[in-house]
Amino acid sequence: MTFEKLLQQSLLWRGFYFITLLLVNVVLSRYLQAEGSGWIYYLTNFFSLILLLASLSMESGYTYYAAGYIINHNKLAWFSLLWTLVIGATVAVVIYYYFGSFKKIPAKEANNYMLYSLTYVCGILLINFFTVLFYAHKNFLLPNLLMGMLNLLLAILIFSIRKKTDAYPIIVNSYFSFILLQGIVLAIAFIWLNGSFSVFSLPNKKEFGMLLRYSLMALAGNLLFFFMYKIDYWFVKHYRGNGAELGNYIQASKLAQMVLIIPQILASVIFPQTAGGTQQNDVGRSILVLFRLLLQVIGVLMLATLLLGQPLFIFVFGTTFNNINMPFLMLLPGIFSMSVTVLLAAFFSGHGHVKLNVIGTGIGLLVVVVLDILWVKDYGIRGAAAASSIGYSAFLFYALWYFKKIYSFKVKEMFCFSLNDWRWVKDILVHKNSKL
Repeated sequence: MTFEKLLQQSLLWRGFYFITLLLVNVVLSRYLQAEGSGWIYYLTNFFSLILLLASLSMESGYTYYAAGYIINHNKLAWFSLLWTLVIGATVAVVIYYYFGSFKKIPAKEANNYMLYSLTYVCGILLINFFTVLFYAHKNFLLPNLLMGMLNLLLAILIFSIRKKTDAYPIIVNSYFSFILLQGIVLAIAFIWLNGSFSVFSLPNKKEFGMLLRYSLMALAGNLLFFFMYKIDYWFVKHYRGNGAELGNYIQASKLAQMVLIIPQILASVIFPQTAGGTQQNDVGRSILVLFRLLLQVIGVLMLATLLLGQPLFIFVFGTTFNNINMPFLMLLPGIFSMSVTVLLAAFFSGHGHVKLNVIGTGIGLLVVVVLDILWVKDYGIRGAAAASSIGYSAFLFYALWYFKKIYSFKVKEMFCFSLNDWRWVKDILVHKNSKL
């Protein structure tokens, strides 16, 4: 299957999944409003950090060796289940100690946090593992169709019970439970379709060593990336409190990050092609084309946000989300930088240059932290948005510098806008073989 054909399939089916994810976000936000939805997303941010630390970023090494077919996929399927159980048990101990012994909150509330953390962490791990395996088999349809249908079911559930007196706990519990359900459904589907149930086997000592070494190398980069990407939440909460302003900023950030969906979809195709040693010149040319396209798209999106953003956000999310527009607009230049950096990071990782991602992320994080300290206290969520945009751009400049060393090109190629770029996109979308 050609690189363009893989892009086509990935865009179609992952696009469907992310549209349903946006629908869940809208329904959840309209019911819980800025403060309630902000609390949920802030909580998942905390759980994501626990997941990253407890899992040792094993999914990073797992992704690399699955994409290159270096370790048997049936072994990796069973390893996914075992590793999820190990991490789930670890997280249960951490959460029990943190909320029960350290925070000393009531038992019922602590049990709720236990439920939320376990369903979120185990669900995300299973989703990460088994989507990688499906994508390694060039199957973008089934995993995204299954997850998308479950998202639609969740949105219908939230909408149908929103007016009940006890709706709030049901909605929150359902939101977290559906994450775990998605992971379980993906695991069952892959194991069943690929006959993994017939033979139980795990990576041997050598293979596990390879997984662990790569994962630990990637852990530093993933931690830095996590903090660069989301540390502004903590600064906003620290300086501006836990109310509607935090909810507005997290929603603005999440909406801006939705722009990253397409680059992330493309990165899921770029990584296997470079890790597998195939079509690397096509990938390099495609990144330059995508740079030009993304620059144009972000420009149009900024103009549309400036003209229509404020009334549109209030109409979609409700009146409590009346401070989204300006932070969203200020985040967009940084999101363009991150969109390109996501593609370049996949390119570097596929070549085994994980160190480049670690250094670049460290540069971006340092810039974000310094500017957050200087700006968030006085300028609030606008200062946080500006700080993040500048930090993301610093990472991009570093990544482009090294990309030019690996894949030789002229700087002017990044700005040679052409209708041929859009014809390439059209050819991908209408099922034609496209040439760059």
